[in-house]
Amino acid sequence: MKAYAPLVLVGCALLPACTDNIRQAPAAQIAQQTEHSSSPDPQGLTWFAPVLHLSQYRTLFFGYDTVNYRLASADTNSGFRLLIDINYGGAVRHYDFAQLDGQSRPLSHQRHIAERCQLFNSLISSCIYQDLLSLDLAAADLAQARQTGLHLQLASATLRYEALDLPANYIQGFLQGQGTAKP
Repeated sequence: MKAYAPLVLVGCALLPACTDNIRQAPAAQIAQQTEHSSSPDPQGLTWFAPVLHLSQYRTLFFGYDTVNYRLASADTNSGFRLLIDINYGGAVRHYDFAQLDGQSRPLSHQRHIAERCQLFNSLISSCIYQDLLSLDLAAADLAQARQTGLHLQLASATLRYEALDLPANYIQGFLQGQGTAKP
């Protein structure tokens, strides 16, 4: 096993995914990694920022809860959308809104799936779920967040869930990548 350790370190050093943390990347790098699709997705989106990732280990329910999220927009630049893909175990969650700047904004639900259910220790039944959500954002939201970043909390009427952040450099890079902001 010791013989393979140097190979793993060298291999990881050569792979951008091992060494890059998109949260800390400069805006120019994020602009370069912003993708443009020639045909819109089912939501009409064509511009996609790199994916941000958040995870939390939970010992009882299937390991990690993960959240992958990124900014997206259409070619018309009429508005922006935060796309959120959540995988979690335990009880079903009701993602109703996002708290942003002291305001509650509704989340749009694209999909909710119970992927697998099982019994733990003959006592607790639980499932793995996947939710696909989106949050509409105005150009004014991102213009303001270019300096300070965007911080929001996903919540239901009674519970608060994940806190997501989009750093200022991430927002600047996405806007530069799609051509709506100057470097």
